[in-house]
Amino acid sequence: MDMRVHQPAGHPMPEIAAFVANLKSAFGEREIDEAIRRGKAGEPTFYARENGGSVGTACSSVTGGESGQ
Repeated sequence: MDMRVHQPAGHPMPEIAAFVANLKSAFGEREIDEAIRRGKAGEPTFYARENGGSVGTACSSVTGGESGQ
């Protein structure tokens, strides 16, 4: 009898998660969490894309917009 065992899904952005973990180690968890929180709230302080997903707010140079300078 074959039994299916549910395996927890991996992180949807494993490379970004590892990078963020390294940033937290180098700069502090509170500082990086604040940048991510502000990026999710619409400020261009954090933006990441991986595996077709994205999180945060891109600055105009990432989205292809003009900087106005």
